[in-house]
Amino acid sequence: KNPNDIKVSSKDTEGDLTIFEYTGNEKGGPPLHVHPNQDEIFFVTAGEFLFQVGDEQHKLGAGDTIFLPRKVPHAFAQLTETGKMFFLFQPSGKMEDFFRQLGGLKQAPTPAEGAAIFAQHDMQVVGPPLQF
Repeated sequence: KNPNDIKVSSKDTEGDLTIFEYTGNEKGGPPLHVHPNQDEIFFVTAGEFLFQVGDEQHKLGAGDTIFLPRKVPHAFAQLTETGKMFFLFQPSGKMEDFFRQLGGLKQAPTPAEGAAIFAQHDMQVVGPPLQF
C-alpha cells in the first residue's frame, strides 16, 4: 500500500499546490535529494522524524512543522515504528505522478533505479538516506 495519500490534488489548484498525508509503518526514508522547482513543507502529526535541510539536522515530533526550500538538499527518516505527517509541494510539479509510480512498484527499487525515477520527476538524488 502506498503510504502517501493525496488530500489536495494539483488538478484542484491548477498545479499550484499538492497536499499529501503520509502514514509510515517502517523506519527510514528517502535519499538526500533536491527539488529545483518546488518548496516543501512537512507537518508531523504522529511519531518522530529526523530531517536534514542543507547542512542542518532537526528532530521533529507531533505538532512540529518544517520548511524545505527548493534547490536545498534534504531528506527525512522516520525514527519510530509508525509515523504520520502531512506534506505539501508548491508548485505541484510532477510529484503526484512520482508517488503513483513508487506506489505501483512490486518491490523497492535499487538505488540506481530510484535515482532514475527521481530524475524522471524533476528531482536529483545527491546522497544516501539518512543514517540514524
